[in-house]
Amino acid sequence: MELSIPASPSRLAGLRRAARASLGEVEDEVADDVVLALHEVATNAVLHGSNGGQPIQVVVHINNDWVEASVLDHGPQPPPGVSAETDTHEMGAGGRGLWLLGRLVDEVRVEPVRLGTRVTLRRAIGPAGTLAR
Repeated sequence: MELSIPASPSRLAGLRRAARASLGEVEDEVADDVVLALHEVATNAVLHGSNGGQPIQVVVHINNDWVEASVLDHGPQPPPGVSAETDTHEMGAGGRGLWLLGRLVDEVRVEPVRLGTRVTLRRAIGPAGTLAR
């Protein structure tokens, strides 16, 4: 699945439905975790990362034993050192988005790119309890 959606909170429900549909062959628990994590990242991109209302790009792929999802926004880059282990309260932020992502998926990459910021999520496909947490 590859989508470009307007930077509007009203488009997030459609993104969740499209992502869930694209994960139809994946176990429900894995798909639910990936969709929730993707929603968290996309919400952040819409609210904080899209300058001038530019759209965000969302990609979801199933590769062998992994689900990989990414969100690209066109906003400011995150502060240096931001990762899934970052304590958002230390950064002065009120949310726990990065903490939540670290519990829903196996890998979270936050990377500055020429166009803005890309957040990539990876979750292993397999029986419950096989995640490296």
